[in-house]
Amino acid sequence: MEDYDFALASYLDSTRPLLIALGRWDEERIILRFAESFDPGQIHILTATGTNIGWMQVSETEDEIHLDQLHLIESARNMRIGSGLIRELQDRANGSGKALALNVIHGNRARELYERLGFRVAEGDEEKVRMVWRDGADVGRSGDAPSG
Repeated sequence: MEDYDFALASYLDSTRPLLIALGRWDEERIILRFAESFDPGQIHILTATGTNIGWMQVSETEDEIHLDQLHLIESARNMRIGSGLIRELQDRANGSGKALALNVIHGNRARELYERLGFRVAEGDEEKVRMVWRDGADVGRSGDAPSG
């Protein structure tokens, strides 16, 4: 339950300003969607010196690895933590012959990082864009992941 509470709080902190800017903030809908997609078996709480600094959720199908969530607390951003985690997932995807995919909310600064790391837009809707990375041919090696 502690992991859930931490994950939900950081998720709401990250997504609230982005969804408000898009006119898509509905806290009840957001919390329900979060609860439905939160899978404790896919969650990794990120810690530094015994303190929670973020969390990620990764799922996998036969065809792809999906970075469902990556959220870092403010003080842990821009330290290359997110980019390192994504590179590890890229290596895993490359080794398994799978694509690596993620969704990013419109207006999220993390999209710039994902593009530098070789992700390309596959599709989108009024709230988010689906991005996909395949093989390591055009992967950049700088930057960090803002939360969200």
